[in-house]
Amino acid sequence: MHEWGLARRLVTLVEDEARTRQLTRLIRVRLETGMLGAAEREDLRLNFKTAARGTMVQDAELDIVESPAESMCPACLAQVLMVDHDQACPHCRTSPLTPLDGETLRITELVTT
Repeated sequence: MHEWGLARRLVTLVEDEARTRQLTRLIRVRLETGMLGAAEREDLRLNFKTAARGTMVQDAELDIVESPAESMCPACLAQVLMVDHDQACPHCRTSPLTPLDGETLRITELVTT
């Protein structure tokens, strides 16, 4: 399962960062994900809870914030917010658009007690 691997890696990254900052207990981890990311948000939350058991992250809530995906039309060069890989350009109807971002996962905040 893709989300299980992501969740395990996320827990490891969060623990490493928490140790670097000398944090002992986290209550929230904020994750920004692009709308075109392959991870199912609810599956990632569930897998995060499971992967975090027995770690300093076990009580943390995973807060996932979706960010819009920027893309460019290869025909008219318009920059367009994209919500789906098959979306056509709203200006000239060319499809597919070229994603410029929107497929990344980024830890944006660690919240302690």
